[in-house]
Order: sequence, then C-alpha cells, then structure tokens
Amino acid sequence: MEPEHNHVCEYCEAQAAQEQEVDLKGTYIRLAVASLSLVLGLAVQIAVAGIWHYPLFILSMAAAGREIIPRGFKGALRLHLDINFLMTSAAIGATLIGAPAEGAAVLLLFSVAEVLETRANSRVRQEIGTLLEMKSLTVSLLESANERKVQPEEVSVGQVFAVRPGERIGLDGTVLKGTTFTDESPITGESIPVSKSAGDKVYAGSINKEGYIEVQTTALARDTVLSRIVTLVEQAQRKRSNTESAVSRFAHIYTPAVVAASVLLGFASLLTGATLNASVYHALTLLVTSCPCALAISVPVSMVSSITGAAKDGVLVKGSRYIERLSKAKTIAFDKTGTLTEARLRVTQICPQEGFSEADVLTMAASLERGSEHPISQALQSEAWKRNLKLSAVDKFTAIPGRGIRGTVGGVEYVVGSERIVELAAKGNPGTDCVHGPSAHTGTSVHVIRDGVRMGSLTLADTARAESRETIDELRRMGISSVMLTGDNQSAAELVATEVGVDDVRSKLLPDQKVDEIHRLSSSGITIMVGDGVNDAPALAAADVGIAMGAISSDVALETADVALMKDDLSKIPPLVRRARRTMQIVRENIIVSLVVKMTVATMAVLGISTLWLAIGVGDMGLTLAVVANALRLLRSG
Repeated sequence: MEPEHNHVCEYCEAQAAQEQEVDLKGTYIRLAVASLSLVLGLAVQIAVAGIWHYPLFILSMAAAGREIIPRGFKGALRLHLDINFLMTSAAIGATLIGAPAEGAAVLLLFSVAEVLETRANSRVRQEIGTLLEMKSLTVSLLESANERKVQPEEVSVGQVFAVRPGERIGLDGTVLKGTTFTDESPITGESIPVSKSAGDKVYAGSINKEGYIEVQTTALARDTVLSRIVTLVEQAQRKRSNTESAVSRFAHIYTPAVVAASVLLGFASLLTGATLNASVYHALTLLVTSCPCALAISVPVSMVSSITGAAKDGVLVKGSRYIERLSKAKTIAFDKTGTLTEARLRVTQICPQEGFSEADVLTMAASLERGSEHPISQALQSEAWKRNLKLSAVDKFTAIPGRGIRGTVGGVEYVVGSERIVELAAKGNPGTDCVHGPSAHTGTSVHVIRDGVRMGSLTLADTARAESRETIDELRRMGISSVMLTGDNQSAAELVATEVGVDDVRSKLLPDQKVDEIHRLSSSGITIMVGDGVNDAPALAAADVGIAMGAISSDVALETADVALMKDDLSKIPPLVRRARRTMQIVRENIIVSLVVKMTVATMAVLGISTLWLAIGVGDMGLTLAVVANALRLLRSG
C-alpha cells in the first residue's frame, strides 16, 4: 500500500502546483482589471467633475483586493492584525476621506507585491522541481526476452532494465551488462561524465551518454538517492535559522504596534490643528509604510535560495540554521582515513636485501597476493602494473592465519606477510629493516621471504586526496584553521598532516575522545567536523556543523549529517562556506535596506510629506522587488 500512497502524494503535489498556476492566472486577470479601472478612474477624475470616478476606483479595489479584503476582516474578527488588515484599513480609510485613487493604488500595488513574493517562492520550488523532472517517466523493463515500458514505481528491487544512449536512468542500480559514461551532475554537481561498466553503481536522474547498458535495480523509486535529495531539500526549508526566527517573531509584534502608532499619529495630528481628513491620511500613510512584507520575506527567500543553489552543486544542507553556522565557522576538523586520504593504500617504499632488486621483491609480493581482494593486494597489483612487471604463476597457494600467505613459483617456496612472518619463515639471513625516509615507520610493512631467506620488504601507506592540500590552504586564506582528528599513531598522522598542510594534529583518538576534542574546539568558536558519516557519526553530531562525505553511496551519511557532500570531494567545502557567507551578507543587506527604507518613508509620513502612492510604491512593492531580486541571486550554482 505504501507505494500507492506515495503515488497519490506525488499526484496531489502535481495537482496543487497546477491549481496554483491556474490561481496565478486568475490573479493576473484581476490585476489587469484593477490596473485598467485605476487608470480610467484617474482619467475621468481629471476630465469630468463630480464623483463619476468613484465606481471605477471601487471596481479597482474590488478586483485587486478580492483576497486581501476578506483576509483582513477575518483577521480583525480573530484579533489577529496582519498585513492584510493594514492594507484593507488603508484602502477603506482613504476612500472615506475622499482619496479613492490612493486607496485603489494601495490594494493594487500590494497585490503586485504579493505576486512578486509568490513568484519568488515559485522560482525556488521550480529549482527543486528541476530535480524532480530528472526522474525518468518510464523504464525499459527486461522480462525474459521481452522489453516493456513501465513507470519507475512499478519496478521492484532486483529487476533488470535497459538504458540506451541519451536516455535518463530511471532508478538506482548496478550495471550488469555494457559500458558507458554517465552524466551524474544532477546528483553530484560534477559535470565530467563518469565511466560505468559491469559492477558499477548508477543513479536515477543521471544520463546515459554513450553505450547500451542493462541495470539491476537496487532501490525502489521512492528510495533512490535523487528522491531522498528532493525530500531532504524540502525538509530543510522548515528548519529555520536564528535570524529567520527572530525576524518572524519581530513581524508578529511589529504589526499591532504599527496599528497603535498610526492611531496615535492620527490623534496627534488632530491635536496639532490638522483637519480630520489630513489626520486620517497621515495615519493611513504610516500604516501602509510600516507594512513588514519585504522584511518578512527577505530572510526565508534568501535561505531557501541558498540551500537550493547548494543542492545543484551536489551539496545537501539540512536547514538554514547550518547556513548561518557555516558563515561563522572558525575551525574545521577532519577525520584522516577516508576524508583527507582516500583510504586506499599505495606502495611508498621498497627495500630489497642484498642480491635482490626492487622489481624482484615487488614481483613476488604481487604474484602471491594476486588472488586476494585485500587492499594490500590491490596496492601491490597497481604498483606492479605501473612498473610493467610480469607476474609469476603461483602453485600450492596457502594462507598462514594472522601472518600471511605461502606459495611456490618454479618450485621455490615464497612467503609474504607481516613482521611475524619473518620470525616464522626466515631460516637463513633475516636481513634488516628498511629505514630510509619518513614513510618507513608510518605505513604497513609487507615482507617477502624466498626459501627461508628474506628478499626485502615493502611499505604501504594511505593516499592523500589530490584536493586535500588545496582545500585546506583555501580555508586558511578564508580565516578558518584546520585540525586532523585520527585514531592512527602520531607518526602516521604527522606524515599525512605534513602532506596536506593541516594546522594541528590530534592522534590516537577513540570515537568518544574525538567528541571531547570537538567540544573543546567549539568552546572557541563555530566548529565544522568533516568525516565519512559512519565511523565519525558521534563527532559529526557533536560539531556545530557535521559534514559527511560520499553521501551518494552512503545512506548513513545522507541521513545523519547536517551537510552531505554527494561525492568524496573536499573541494566542495570552501565554495559552500563562501556561499554561506554570501547568504548571510545578502540577509543583512535585505534587513538593513528594509529597515532604512521603512524608517525613512515612515518619518516622512509622520512629518506629513509622504503620500500613500509613495508609501506603497517605494516602501512596499518596490522594496519587496528589491529584496527578492537580491535573494534570488543565491540560486546560481558555484
């Protein structure tokens, strides 16, 4: 039943979007009627004496205020004085004191401001919708010798579907047959096509660029990475930042205060000798001027635009509170293995004993390890391939539990393994350790023994990510210091730290000790923790902002972190921090501009040198347009 429920929900969302579009069309028609009536009313007022212009202005008010006026009265009945009440009061009051043109203009221009707000929110929804549009409408399901087009929701885990060149991949899965390149930019923000062949994972929403492939489904349509991205971005809109919450609270207190201030201004004008009409007009001008529309919309539109723009870059931010924290970050802590490094071993040193060469040692080690899937084996195979070494066939292959492996090549026995293997198998000269260079004591040692005689040893160490150093250097230029938190020994940690350039190293840490370190760092300022989302979950949760890497292939990373990098790419972090800082800068700009313009026009209203036209045209509609346009700049990726 659950898939059916999701299908109905998607249908409801689509229907709601369609209804909103229809409603906007009706709003545009009403605005056109209101505008035409206002213009004709002004023409009649100028050309003809009397009150013939009144019906046209009232028609304009009725068309523009069709939704505003009823909302205003309902709010007043509930003692909830909102923006609609302010505008309704201003329009009716202006008409009663003989200024119907300005009353009509108040409702018309406020309606335009509301449309601007609706279109801004719609633009953000459309950006999220572009992710939804990346879902394939149909999937070519393979059943026996037949192929039929079905909706992704009809496909079960384990079923196989075909994807041809140029088609969008409909579901997450594993390639069973064929090779191709896929464009995964909708998921990871990476524009370079990724090579795919049998055994590789592919993701819903990505595009098959070249070859024909057959894919076995690994997730239902509702559980694909793309579907979870859309859900998380939508949920993020509901997690407010401190600034957002403060502005919202301010707006709730502000509106009743404005009504009271307007009434007081009216009475004050009367007491100072102004006519009743002039006093009411001054009060109405202040009422319209003080409408908090632009201020209320400036922060949420900025935040949601920023979150959506980051998602397009392959970075998921779980709420605007994390945008605010990222902008204030002072320290960033990195896990070592799998974060600053690739968690992939490479041969860093080969130390042959007298009578043997580096090639001899590597060839035998790689030959015996060829049948293993262990990371050490993969590193040895890779190094042998780089050196164009021809591996030997191994006979009588056996494992020595906890120590290594044994086999014969050309009738000669070879043993490959840890230091403990030397004690067991080296009957002749045990040789000496390889102690050249810093890496000799900071990696994993593999020893090779030939017929009881030690041939030599190899040192393997983790590989630093290519982008690690540049990322840390860029963060340092931005004023953010870096710390490595690792469970490795001090020498291994310092080797990587020197290579990538972190400012501080804290080694031999258990998971709970990493949490303690995060708390210490956070006491001095906002701290970011970057890890793989699994082993570092406690530290990620303890940090002010936890950033998990590789969310495209890790459900835990996608669900638990405050921020998720879809790819294992540290270079995404500096642009994310810059985006956060730019977002808060735009938020500050919008708040300051809103308050300055409002205070200026309000002061003019109090002094009696402002008009309702100016109040709504500049202080409301014009200001709303300005803050919305400023906020929407954040939708751009990069």
